[in-house]
Amino acid sequence: MNHDGRMSTPPDWTTLKIFLTALELGSIAKAAERCGIANSAAAKRMQLLEADSGIPLLERGARGVTPTAAGELFARHARTLVDLGSRLAEDIEAFAVGGSGTVRLLVTASAIGGHDLAESLATFTEAHPGILIDLHETTSLAVLQDLFDGRADLGLVTTNARIPAGLEARPWRVDRLLVIVPLGHPLSRHARVRFNEVLDYPLVEVLEFGALALLLAEAAQQLGRRPNYRFHMASMDAARRLVAAGHAINVMPDGMVLPYAAALGLMAIPIDESWATRHLRLVSRPAATLPAPTRMLWDHLLQAS
Repeated sequence: MNHDGRMSTPPDWTTLKIFLTALELGSIAKAAERCGIANSAAAKRMQLLEADSGIPLLERGARGVTPTAAGELFARHARTLVDLGSRLAEDIEAFAVGGSGTVRLLVTASAIGGHDLAESLATFTEAHPGILIDLHETTSLAVLQDLFDGRADLGLVTTNARIPAGLEARPWRVDRLLVIVPLGHPLSRHARVRFNEVLDYPLVEVLEFGALALLLAEAAQQLGRRPNYRFHMASMDAARRLVAAGHAINVMPDGMVLPYAAALGLMAIPIDESWATRHLRLVSRPAATLPAPTRMLWDHLLQAS
């Protein structure tokens, strides 16, 4: 070690792999054989590693080697470094050949219909034509379950629910829930409305937005009320047209209504409730463990956010 207590030089990949393999097999000789290096060379590397560390990392005995307490700590960091090195090699290889593979991406209707996901995926595909994006639309809960079970690689969710252990999430977009009404509607005079006021009028339920309907039902329950769904439509487009014709009102994410409001003669009014701001998140298994194509798409989506 140097004068300030740090290793003079970081250990190289081969030394780290021999060290971890020796712990796995309980033998430096067996580790040398698996790693394709002479036993004497492997033993010398371990001696230099311990000398540079300034503390014993291995207990040597008749039955082989076991880690010291310091060796166990070193091994945890070594595994992380080796994993990162493997991912670096995979990423570089993927870039070198233009990227290849398939990424299973699950998204909610809000993520693809109310934001620039389609455009972001187009720029990624143009840059990496060898990577196929297998895109499916579903609910947030289904996205999380499929990620947890290994049936998907990446997911975009709109739920504020806790992310299951074993998955990690990053902020991607934010949307705001608006109440849409036809021109001349009593609520159109307001700059913002409380949800209790919205519940005074008939609503359109959009079946493809089941998570949103659940959110509205929970918010209404907190007020001791229930949404009065007069119409049940399969799509947002049908719901917007019913509202424009004056049949009912509706609650939609801002990205699903603002591009169409002027053409349909709709007013979009913010709902003055904390839950009306929704945080969309990009979710996956631990990012450090992702295959190269999946990691490349993960990085692209976050860079575009």
